[in-house]
Amino acid sequence: MRLRQTRGVRKRYVEDPILLDDQDEHFAIPDDGDEDDDFDAQGAGPPADEDEDEDADGQDDDNDDAASSEPDEPDDGGANNKASRSAKKLRNVGAGMIQSRKSFHDIPHYPLETRIVTRVYAGPLRRYARYGALRDSMYGPEYRRIKIIWDLEIRWAEFPALPPALPPVDPEGITPSPWLTASFELDQERSAFLWYDNYQVNSPELQRSHAVAAHIARRLIPRAEGDLVTLIGPWDSQKESRLGHWDSMSLTPSGLPIDDPDAEDNTPSGWMLNVGGIPLAVAWAPSSNKDTQLLAVAIIPFSDQTLATPGGRGTADQQDRSGSIQFWEFAADIQDTGLAAPSKHKPRLITAKIFDWGRPKRLQWCPVPLDSAGIYGLLAVLCGDGKARVIDIKSINDGNEPRYEWVEAPVVTLGISDEYSVEVTCLTWVNTNRIALGHLDGSITLWSVYPCAMLLRVGVHNTYVLDICSAYPSNPYLVASVPVGGCATLTDLSQPSSEFTYFPVPAISFQPNMLSWNEMMQGFMTLYPSSTPNTTIAFLHHRFFCQARSICTGTNTVTCVSSGTSHPFILTGCADGSVSSCNALQKLFKQKGEPQRKINIFENEYRPLDPAAEIGGASSGSPGPRGAVRILQGFLPEENDDPRTEKRKEMDRRKKLERKKTNAGKRGRSKKGSGAQEEVDNREAEMNERLASRVVAHEPLTRVTTAAWNPNLRFSCWAAISMASGLIKVMDLGVQ
Repeated sequence: MRLRQTRGVRKRYVEDPILLDDQDEHFAIPDDGDEDDDFDAQGAGPPADEDEDEDADGQDDDNDDAASSEPDEPDDGGANNKASRSAKKLRNVGAGMIQSRKSFHDIPHYPLETRIVTRVYAGPLRRYARYGALRDSMYGPEYRRIKIIWDLEIRWAEFPALPPALPPVDPEGITPSPWLTASFELDQERSAFLWYDNYQVNSPELQRSHAVAAHIARRLIPRAEGDLVTLIGPWDSQKESRLGHWDSMSLTPSGLPIDDPDAEDNTPSGWMLNVGGIPLAVAWAPSSNKDTQLLAVAIIPFSDQTLATPGGRGTADQQDRSGSIQFWEFAADIQDTGLAAPSKHKPRLITAKIFDWGRPKRLQWCPVPLDSAGIYGLLAVLCGDGKARVIDIKSINDGNEPRYEWVEAPVVTLGISDEYSVEVTCLTWVNTNRIALGHLDGSITLWSVYPCAMLLRVGVHNTYVLDICSAYPSNPYLVASVPVGGCATLTDLSQPSSEFTYFPVPAISFQPNMLSWNEMMQGFMTLYPSSTPNTTIAFLHHRFFCQARSICTGTNTVTCVSSGTSHPFILTGCADGSVSSCNALQKLFKQKGEPQRKINIFENEYRPLDPAAEIGGASSGSPGPRGAVRILQGFLPEENDDPRTEKRKEMDRRKKLERKKTNAGKRGRSKKGSGAQEEVDNREAEMNERLASRVVAHEPLTRVTTAAWNPNLRFSCWAAISMASGLIKVMDLGVQ
């Protein structure tokens, strides 16, 4: 990248290949001592819009006028002139200027300008930096890193909304993380196998569990009475289908069952199942298996989130103490490309773990596959008693009936028990033998699984830690955390006392599952940190965590976000039951005027059964339906932009049209002008409707509770999306 001088003193970025890896960019510093601050201001980067250009010009004119109005000082000699010139060059110019002239990536001096508050970002990356300038400053200055992100952006440039169903050998296909060495995954699996073998041999206490009879287990596992009526298929010809407890079906691309005679394409594209409760968390097990995939689901009964009536009776203590996790197996068909596609076989429940530690709130698999050790993996669970526990999930290869187990003692129990009100509120795996926990008092702890020990404790926040996420695998000890009230923070657990930063805008957050690591983009996806409510998903790069970049805006209150591991696409779920997808990397490096797209994967709407209606019940001898869900899919891509930005554009168009009318006079009014005015009015009305939809309240069981991309390479286009009504959709979202 080099600087080109145009229109006198203004400089703009021009694309130019980088020839050297670690040489600094040299700016031509004029010899005239009167052009010092102006040069620093010009080197800060190009303005993003013409309005910002005008502001910059006005600011430069004001500086010149101020400089010319100053009285001339008497000449005391060459020494005094030299000293004054040196002092003038070293004068701090505030947070808006780049201090270093040797390199764009040098850390500038701390701003000493009294008008600049210290709680703002004052680094080298400018807010208006776009495309090449953003790429070089965010991922540079090493040419190798710049080339990696540039190749990734080109790789998926033709896929703006959904990931490609192409193998890694294809130049546009999915790919393992390019930020890691080629042998990283194999080394991790080998180390995990040795660690697990050491744990099995030397641990004084192993996990203890025993089998439970089916009729006893069904009383402890959440079970909703009545079937769930679903309206599925194309929007103009939907069909009714009923799903009972633990029932499932295989779906076609149009949303109809594969055995439906009206389905035009009977190719399986996913599944839908009814788990009988509210799924608070879902997680795919990391595995090298090519034939099946395992999905863990944390379920709570509907009664836990039912509003209590005055004088009503709450849930029994024994029921509150019991919790369960279901494990569903999905079969796959291997295609010629080597990727996996959904099969026509229905998913089946293979096992369920039951315990008395309280309701499961969060769960996360150990990120390293443990197939070689003969187990599905290690699962960390956040329980209702304020502790985190790690469960060993053994492989099950025999029998078609589900196996129920009561877990008496887990692999390890993590939590601080000798202090008051420090319950665990969130968790994340750092590697095979490390787990980071967030606590009620705002602190973050790092634990060793075996041998069990708390390695460190850092006071990061002052309030409840709502979300925590590790940057595994490329930067595992970088841990981002979001509190209920305060600033989103990034902490390096290898040096927590000195290496930490935060986004300088305090915010209030109540929704979990809103923090995800994007391996391809080397940053975190989260709700835009703001002091006012918003529905925008932001990208926070781990090197520039203090500066957020908008990625997409939800149609309603955002309830969950998930990032792919072998592609940069993200899933966003909302309280209105909609799920959308977009290419976050393409949005980050967008050019001015370049259209960006996102797509609604589906929308669901739940309606509970009217108590006054007599459907089933005592008259028919069978329980009636508990509610109905309508699922719409087949949406076209739409513009990926904030409705507020679009409304400002429409207001600018209206003002421009009004100016044209005023200049033309009464004779200039014609039918063409009235048609243009009507078009502007229609667009503005549409924008107002989209803005109003973000504050509409919906049925609580309509919301999307969580979404999860599959982390395994062959299955990386699979996504599991759970709804509060008890439905879970597993879809293959890859496109050709």
